[in-house]
Amino acid sequence: MAEIRRLAIRFEPHLVAALALAYFILYSVLSVLRHTTYHSFGPDLGIFDQVFWNTTQGRFFESTMSLVQPQPHSYLADHFSPVYLLLLPFYALIPRPETLLVIQTLFLALGVWPLYLLARLKLEPGFQRLVWALVYFLFLPVAFINLFDFHELALAVLPLGFAIYFLEKGRSGLFLLSLVSTFLVKEEMPLVGVGFGAYILLAKRSWKLGLGVLAGSLAAFFVVIRVIIPAFGGGSYAYFASRFAMRYADLGTTPQEIIRNAFTNPGRLVRLVVQGQKLKFLVGIFGPVLGLTAISGWAAILVLPTLGILLLSNYAPQYAFSSQYSAPLIALVIGTSILGLARLRPSIRGPVAAAVLVSSLAFSFAFGDLPFSRHFDPRLFQSEPRYEAFVHNLDRIPPGASVASENNLTPHLSHRRFIYNLEYQGPENATYLALDDAALNRSTAALQRQIAGFEAIGYRTIATGDGLALMQR
Repeated sequence: MAEIRRLAIRFEPHLVAALALAYFILYSVLSVLRHTTYHSFGPDLGIFDQVFWNTTQGRFFESTMSLVQPQPHSYLADHFSPVYLLLLPFYALIPRPETLLVIQTLFLALGVWPLYLLARLKLEPGFQRLVWALVYFLFLPVAFINLFDFHELALAVLPLGFAIYFLEKGRSGLFLLSLVSTFLVKEEMPLVGVGFGAYILLAKRSWKLGLGVLAGSLAAFFVVIRVIIPAFGGGSYAYFASRFAMRYADLGTTPQEIIRNAFTNPGRLVRLVVQGQKLKFLVGIFGPVLGLTAISGWAAILVLPTLGILLLSNYAPQYAFSSQYSAPLIALVIGTSILGLARLRPSIRGPVAAAVLVSSLAFSFAFGDLPFSRHFDPRLFQSEPRYEAFVHNLDRIPPGASVASENNLTPHLSHRRFIYNLEYQGPENATYLALDDAALNRSTAALQRQIAGFEAIGYRTIATGDGLALMQR
């Protein structure tokens, strides 16, 4: 037994690297298969692929699907994600949706590394450290995010983990570099920096660094949503002001109003948070790690801004561990759980770590999206014969033609300047329509009504298949 422990300690980094490599290979294959078998979606893989492809064609970040706006516009009017500039050279080498899926998988696989380094910094060698590598890949949001198209927030897990690690190691420069790099992922990430600033003030007692991070994070957030995004969109930030996307209407339509109402009307705040689906979300996030974040001291503050963003929303996907919105919590919850375990007496850390592993396995089996999970669906990686028999008809669409297509077909037609998602945008006077009754609950009658409706406005059917149709104006 002692020899096994000695070997485990010696080969710790190699075991973690092997686990990350195995995950990367498996989930690269699965995510690509999900797309190539027509189970990926227009929102969001089609949107991102069009944005990247347009940029390689000289149309910087242009989209005709984001914000449900059919006219060509900058994606930066929707979300602030300059991190894409770092990915563009790799996408340009192989300009395919699959490239984005593999890049995302690589970032998620590498996300384990800073958390393992944190465990090395805080815990005893051997099992106590290695368990967190397993817990990371078992954590419910990881596999779900990986198998749900491509999303920018998945790219934040790796630098957030490094931000926690370098802060605990006392490397202020590398901490700031890691934290600021997350601000380039999406516009709400500076709010996560507010949590870091508060933690530094309360736990580290570093007034200069803490106040700098706090003030800098708030300033970055307001500059992005009040200046940069409106400058590209010609209006207010859509997720506060737009009717279709106003996700915080229960508390207000501006950040200031939301903050004010949160403090002045606690009853409304409690009613907004204490809901069945949101409580289920909290159990799914903190249950696998036995709530160790709660005993991590002031470090627990790190998770509060992200929880606020998710739980105060009235948009259901934001408080579902199966969506991309929970990505920042991967590093924050696991990181603070490691810090919580480190605060326990050395004699009980081992048994608690074992309990965390058992809990993570149980949650992953019951609710996760790993191959052994109860809800894992192999059909999402298998091609339907109807697509194989029909998709050659899509080659009849000229590369420069405008297309409106149903959800499952959109990511396969997104290499064009004008593409619209039929489910959310309608035909938008596109030259070609690609129909799929998967968006109509596989109802033949509903598809025939849809075809008849489009024929009435000037389209004709040029190809049909089992639940599929191609129409031309």
